[in-house]
Amino acid sequence: MSAFTLSAIANRLIRFAGLCLSALLLLGSPASTKAQTDYAIADALADSTRDVNHLLRDDARRPAEVIQFLGLTPGMRVLDLYAADGYYTYLLSRLVGDSGQVYAQNPPAGSNVEDIRQMYSLADALDERIELADLTNVTHLRESFFELSIAPASLDLIMLVQILHDFYNTDPDYAAALLAQLLTYLKPDGLVAIIDHAGDAGQDNARLHRMSRQQALDLAARLNLRVVGDSDLLANPRDRRRRPVFDPMLGRNTDRFLLKLQK
Repeated sequence: MSAFTLSAIANRLIRFAGLCLSALLLLGSPASTKAQTDYAIADALADSTRDVNHLLRDDARRPAEVIQFLGLTPGMRVLDLYAADGYYTYLLSRLVGDSGQVYAQNPPAGSNVEDIRQMYSLADALDERIELADLTNVTHLRESFFELSIAPASLDLIMLVQILHDFYNTDPDYAAALLAQLLTYLKPDGLVAIIDHAGDAGQDNARLHRMSRQQALDLAARLNLRVVGDSDLLANPRDRRRRPVFDPMLGRNTDRFLLKLQK
């Protein structure tokens, strides 16, 4: 294991200890519920069954702050769309607990998606992680976006993490149709979380794998979704938006927007 990897893990453990201490200090106060949530998040982030590659993404992705922003609580039913190898699936599973349910979706065999062989490998890795970490509240759906085995009006939250741009750049009408279908699985007043790579108007965002915040907001308005949260938590002003998001110079730390929408 490299020195960089060990350093990253050490930093995560230090943060975990800090969050735990803060939680203990707050217990018994009016902020005890938040303290318990902080502790649960910290515990999930530091769990020994997490993939080490996921640990290395934490500094850029800031999952603890994202989860707090979204208001995730035990018992929730959540869909992680295009879950890949389950970075968020794992954390969602730990946070919703035994009384909750997480659906992790990946494309079925034969899907016409970019880098399909890599996606199959990532989906296989998710299956292994579910078994290794005993994520009994996770159902891995290798199904079409439009044919998911989820009961109508049963979900509390749908997460689209760094994927909406692909649908939108292919065809905004297709993106709208997909979101409309996803909303059928959402409870009244359920939430949709969108995290995506920020892009500029006039650029080839399809090639760059980006989209603008305004495009996402326009899509939300088209589907009558209310914006109940709009955060700069994942903003990175040092990002060079004319570079593809996979450019090694960016180190995966792109400028991203974070929206919380309500049905």
